[in-house]
Amino acid sequence: MSQDQQPSYESPRDEEGRKGRERTGGDERRRDEERRKKNAARKAARERQVRRQMMFIGGGTALVLLIIILVAFFLKKPSGDAREDVVADQTVEVSTETGATEETGAAEVEDGMNTVDPVAIPEETTPEMTAETTSDRPADLPDIDITSWQYILANADHPIGDYTPETKLVENDQYVDYRIYDAITSFIADCRAAGNSVYLSSAYRSYDTQDYLFKRKVEQYGSEEEAAKIVLPPGTSEHQTGLSADITEVYYEVKNRELENTDMYKWMAAHCQEYGFIVRYPDGKEDITDIIYEPWHFRYVGVEAATYIMEHDLTLEEFLAYYE
Repeated sequence: MSQDQQPSYESPRDEEGRKGRERTGGDERRRDEERRKKNAARKAARERQVRRQMMFIGGGTALVLLIIILVAFFLKKPSGDAREDVVADQTVEVSTETGATEETGAAEVEDGMNTVDPVAIPEETTPEMTAETTSDRPADLPDIDITSWQYILANADHPIGDYTPETKLVENDQYVDYRIYDAITSFIADCRAAGNSVYLSSAYRSYDTQDYLFKRKVEQYGSEEEAAKIVLPPGTSEHQTGLSADITEVYYEVKNRELENTDMYKWMAAHCQEYGFIVRYPDGKEDITDIIYEPWHFRYVGVEAATYIMEHDLTLEEFLAYYE
């Protein structure tokens, strides 16, 4: 055997060192394995914790959304009283025709002096009345009984049939309800005393007279619809109540809005409520009255109601709606 092939010899010390290194290597591998297991366990625990937190957050969010939806639902749903208020606050829509004007009446039939200016008649429109409800009733409304005779309402929505009041002659062959005789004679006399010339053009008209005037206009214009823009059908005219009057200036022949520029109208418009009268068809309220602006038409409602109506720029329709 050559020197290169001689068997290796391991001394006891070398053997002990080798075994020690083997044990050390095994221990390191075991520790590494334990560390991997612990790391894996901690990672799994963290993942479980994160999932639990996400589930908690998701459940809490859903609960909050559910609470918000329920609160919104109950806040939006009105109670029984609230629903009644909603219905009461709705705008009242009127389906009558507009553009009508009160007929000058006997003045046109008998003396031919005062006529309605046809240029002043507006085109027909569909009106909308926005009457106030009792929930919006002003606190300072007069304490009156609106079923009393002086508050009778005559228009297309409130026909009065063949209503016939007891009348009394005033002047110029014109009659009024006897109950307003003192008021209208004082009204006219005081206006004249202020230096104005006053002409009582038209007052009470019976159902038959109104029917005659309306049919005459139908023949003239070819249809009831067109005729109603000038003359109201019988049973719907204020003149039939005996509580209204067309009052003009003696020297002013045409009934149109220019009458408002006369001293006579300015005085009457300023003082009419003192005698219980109102300007029945005021400017800018055509969509409520269905009648064009008529600075010649005055209506008796009593001093208390007239004062409130004129001071608050109301129509009779608006005023009466407060009491419904």
